[in-house]
Amino acid sequence: MINVAIVSPDHSLEPVDKVIEEQDFGCSFHRYIYKKMTDIDEIYHDCRGKCDVIFFSGELGYHYIRHKFPDIRIPCAFTAYEPIDVLSILLNFQISHPEIRMNRVFCDFLTETNHFMGLPQYLPKEHQPYFYTERHYDYRHITDFAKQLWEHKKIDMILSRSINNLKKLDELGIPYVAVFPSEEMIVKSIRNALNELRLDQIAEKEILSILIRLPFSEEIEQEEQEYREATLYKFLADYRKSRHLHFSIEQGFNQFELHSEIPAGEDNAGALDFLRRALTELKRKLDFPFRIGIGIGASRDRSRCFAEQALMEANRYGRNDAFLVDKEDIVLGPLSQDARLAADYTNEKALLFAREQGISDTNILKLVSLFQEEKNRLLSSQSLSSLLGVTGRSASRILAKLLELGMVEQLKESEQPEKAGRQGRPIHYFRFQEERFREMLFPEDDSL
Repeated sequence: MINVAIVSPDHSLEPVDKVIEEQDFGCSFHRYIYKKMTDIDEIYHDCRGKCDVIFFSGELGYHYIRHKFPDIRIPCAFTAYEPIDVLSILLNFQISHPEIRMNRVFCDFLTETNHFMGLPQYLPKEHQPYFYTERHYDYRHITDFAKQLWEHKKIDMILSRSINNLKKLDELGIPYVAVFPSEEMIVKSIRNALNELRLDQIAEKEILSILIRLPFSEEIEQEEQEYREATLYKFLADYRKSRHLHFSIEQGFNQFELHSEIPAGEDNAGALDFLRRALTELKRKLDFPFRIGIGIGASRDRSRCFAEQALMEANRYGRNDAFLVDKEDIVLGPLSQDARLAADYTNEKALLFAREQGISDTNILKLVSLFQEEKNRLLSSQSLSSLLGVTGRSASRILAKLLELGMVEQLKESEQPEKAGRQGRPIHYFRFQEERFREMLFPEDDSL
């Protein structure tokens, strides 16, 4: 059975309680009350592992938890207003308070985040109420905003959904009308949240596997090995906790294995961006060598197999970096580079060329990927050395061979990029010769 956490200020819980007592939603409810926003931190930690959905009676709590825990894995929802609901609230208010002009009213629940519920489409600007336009959406800032309007004699009344804030309005002497959602709105919002959860549960998932290897040479003493393993484990555990992530950590000799579920996607762009950020943090925190292989697949066995392939590539690269495999025979990386280089081992023509010219097939395949990504990019032995993870001398040999075959051309002195204060040996720059490069490395039926 689905477990739903109902999170609400004390005064807002009653209408929600009434709905869940009268309606059959086919799930179990757990009620939580907060008096101040920071109470939601403890509520969230109690919900983890217990609840499938966290449902807020209003937007304030919802926005707080999404901001405080941006990587929260538990789906969250709130009682949502539709434009017709807001128009009904304003109409009833006008009927009950004909003496107050609408442009003298502040609605604290109409914000930029909810696009003011589309109200500007229905009311001329001169008849619109005041909207909340500050970036920070919490009790203190809402109160300060209302106080400024009141003290400058711009409003006569507040329509407020900030139920926990009403006592503060009483202290300031600002008249208000508390706004509560209708039973129909609560029912609709809960059912929408449950339907989205059920859809998510049947959505396709993929397994993310990460292998992190610590290369130990014979010179490294046992104590140093233990120190490095303990340091890496602590980093992973702290990173998981601080960002409220969910992944397993398995430790073996000089290697760690991580597994997690992620939404299935054609290009895994979201996962890739996250992995790049994590890699940057790892490189910043660790002062010893590591190699990372990442695999994404439909099953744990498949994703681990991909991760092993990626780790082999990381070992060949020989630097603190990561590689990713999410498709058969295609290796992406190094991930720390701006250029997204993918070594496609299905390109038999490029593999044959590499063998004939005595160049590493991985390096040739990465050059093909670089050409596909940025065919106008300028190359030098220094930049190629960094991209391929080879020495400057090896990069120079590769460029010399490509130049000999007419696949690149060397820039003239007048075409060289300007370098302020250039000293030492001159840097030679090259660019791809597109037609010749395609002829030598792309299959004849390739349309790229």
